[in-house]
Amino acid sequence: MFDSSDVQSVFSGNIAEEWEKKSRYINSLNGNDNMMIPTIKKYITSTSKILEVGCGTGKLLSQIDALTFGIELTGVEMSSDMLQQIDTLRFKNPVRLINDSVENFIDDNKYDIIVMKQVLHHIVSREQVLKKLAGYLNPNGVIIIMTPNDGYQKSILPFNPITDLLGRIDDSMIYEYIKDLPLQVVEIQHVNSLATFNSLYEYFMFLYVIGSLQKIFNYKGEYEYALKLITVFKNLFSKEETLSVDFNYSYITLKKK
Repeated sequence: MFDSSDVQSVFSGNIAEEWEKKSRYINSLNGNDNMMIPTIKKYITSTSKILEVGCGTGKLLSQIDALTFGIELTGVEMSSDMLQQIDTLRFKNPVRLINDSVENFIDDNKYDIIVMKQVLHHIVSREQVLKKLAGYLNPNGVIIIMTPNDGYQKSILPFNPITDLLGRIDDSMIYEYIKDLPLQVVEIQHVNSLATFNSLYEYFMFLYVIGSLQKIFNYKGEYEYALKLITVFKNLFSKEETLSVDFNYSYITLKKK
């Protein structure tokens, strides 16, 4: 099993530096694979206090910042290499950055909206994290989650709700996580898109730059052997062969009871 320090080591160094270039391995993407901002717009007001867990290089934070004036933004990110890429001077609203994992960070503030984009599937103690975040919500506050669901890459890696290699989360798992928590499901949206890659090499490298290859190996050093194998056989894997991959996500809105 892995812990937050294993995940932190993966999303540092080269991965952090290349994070915003990861889409270069995708040849085409058909469909909408990002409904975060439309979902956030349903709940944001000019006085909202918003926390993003796993804010990475600040792309979503900056998009939220552009929505309205008067909000307060906080980003939590375990990778200092990613946080260093965020220029807070470019924000029009106050923004505060915390370099810590979601499991360990401590905050005195309460929030109206908590956002997790592509984070929950990287966490082992999902129920405990959701319980913790529920405690940081103001009355009527919401948690908005984007996560790969059981249809994500299903044609390549079959979904296993117990020991899924990619950490995918289906609807029933969400209800199980929150059954004893002061949270209720407001909405679950399923958004499906189809990505194409020009070769197996580009597909494998995409898995690496988004951390999925590392997750298959529980973020342990063994993934480096797989990466070396891919590199050694680059010419073979680079033979042009179109590969279509399902990118299916769930957008989950949880509200404090």
